[in-house]
Amino acid sequence: MKLVSFVEPGDAAPRVGSLQGDRIVDLRRAYAATLADDPFAAQIAAVRIPGDMIHFLEGGPLSMQAARAADAHARAAHADGLLAGRVAQRASAVRVLAPVPRPRKIISAGGTYRSHVDEVHKQQVRLDVPDYPLAFLKMPSAVIGPDQDIVRSRLTEELDYEIEIGLVIGTRCKDVPAQDWRAVVAGITVVNDVSMRDIILAEQSHGIHFQGKNLDTCCPLGPCIATLDEVGDTGNLDLELRVNGEVRQRDNTRNMVYDFGAIVAYWSRVTLEPGDVITTGTTSGVAGFRKQRPDKLLKPGDMVEAEVQGVGVLRNRVVDEAPAQAR
Repeated sequence: MKLVSFVEPGDAAPRVGSLQGDRIVDLRRAYAATLADDPFAAQIAAVRIPGDMIHFLEGGPLSMQAARAADAHARAAHADGLLAGRVAQRASAVRVLAPVPRPRKIISAGGTYRSHVDEVHKQQVRLDVPDYPLAFLKMPSAVIGPDQDIVRSRLTEELDYEIEIGLVIGTRCKDVPAQDWRAVVAGITVVNDVSMRDIILAEQSHGIHFQGKNLDTCCPLGPCIATLDEVGDTGNLDLELRVNGEVRQRDNTRNMVYDFGAIVAYWSRVTLEPGDVITTGTTSGVAGFRKQRPDKLLKPGDMVEAEVQGVGVLRNRVVDEAPAQAR
């Protein structure tokens, strides 16, 4: 199942849906349809499948079971009837948000693909990899969804891309054994860890980088949360990032230094909550530091497509920040 957050035309409240090809199923309405003989069907469906993705994940197995029943109902029903009853809509007719529009926290693991560590070292930038999956924090305010613009801040001249797989936490947990990571992860999504290389270098001289990873719009997320049964073997997933159709990054999760289990085990030393996102590091092929590959740096008009096998494609266009007087 591919879970999405979306907004219908004329409405501001998000809803939880499932992506089925070119249509999005409203899981609350679809679940109510499975309870057609119950006079409280609408009320039960509203409790089991709330509109906010974090609240949905907090519903645990009962909410997930309801969503699966709704998704199966929609797959078996006639398409025209679903569209007429607004149980399903064309994806192009709604606004798809980041699947978790405002995560409680975003833990971004780094140094997990050896090829990326090696290319950073070649650019004479220190990236020592300790014997644990190092990480930094990205802010929830940086999150944008599919087809939203990445805004190149006036503060940077080195805007870069980094495709990553995001693990969406499905249950409150702490100190999770590596072999049990699947029990606490609701699914995976695509993340573009947009980075400002010049700001990172300036901050790194003092030991911590923050703004270089956290300016507005630097965390595109989506298009969906693919449940683990949907993606299959998470240890053998292809990931690829393209800019204007040109492949810039391509790798497979079998080449990770630290796998998903190791990352969850280490970072669940911190209590994790439903809707938290752990990003799992990028691979080689980034534009890099000190304008060493100036032609690869992101510029206005660029279309960035980040794709993970079994999940989908996250598309975002790059625009320049509006002048101060126009904001």
